[in-house]
Amino acid sequence: MGVYAFAHAVFGGVVLGFTLENFDQALSGFYLNIFFRTLQFAAVGTALCLVVAMPAAYFLARKVTRYRALLVVLLIIPFWTSFLIRTLAWRTLLAADGPIKDALNFLHLHEGPLAVLDTQTAVRIGIVYGYLPLMALPLFVAFERVPAEVLEASKDLGASQLRTFLFVTIPLARAGIATGILLTFVPMMGEYVIPALLGGDRGILMSGLIANQYLQAQNYPVGSAMALLVLGVVGVYVFVLARMTRGLTAVAQ
Repeated sequence: MGVYAFAHAVFGGVVLGFTLENFDQALSGFYLNIFFRTLQFAAVGTALCLVVAMPAAYFLARKVTRYRALLVVLLIIPFWTSFLIRTLAWRTLLAADGPIKDALNFLHLHEGPLAVLDTQTAVRIGIVYGYLPLMALPLFVAFERVPAEVLEASKDLGASQLRTFLFVTIPLARAGIATGILLTFVPMMGEYVIPALLGGDRGILMSGLIANQYLQAQNYPVGSAMALLVLGVVGVYVFVLARMTRGLTAVAQ
């Protein structure tokens, strides 16, 4: 792929050589917009997963004593089913006349058909559902390992529960938070199934463009250049976050 990214695309094949035209095309016009959309998609999806997973993980780790193992199993049960089947199920749930529409109409929270499918909202719902366990499990482990004595000392010194959470629990759990962010952002940069099934024409991301270049246009050099750009962003992100994680772990210790 690295060799093809600098090669020349010709009718019916590839001529090896060295050119930067493939990267110029991958970073111009429509392709550049999709590249930035992919970055935004991964960043927003990771943030949504963090917002949803943090209170759930904290509740499981610090508030639940009985049935904790059962609740953790319920959290990871979706992984026992095919990712494709789980995503397809959301097409039925979010359909214009689907069960979610019926429930919202029954509760008088919405009237008429549900116009969510094939929108960015449907894609965000799908990614939060699909990647939530990858964010919640590292957070659960991190919150569980926070010493109870430290939290008790914070309360004894007059800190409220909110201040204790923000200035004691979060700093001690930052390594786990960084791990959860890493486990969700990286695969989201290459996510193909959820945007294609739930986003329709509005769900086109770099993964879809790369697939089109390889399978339809058969322009392997441009597709390889796009793939290298995505890998480059992921590589820089992993490198920076890994260094931050090592530093945070040292601080926590």
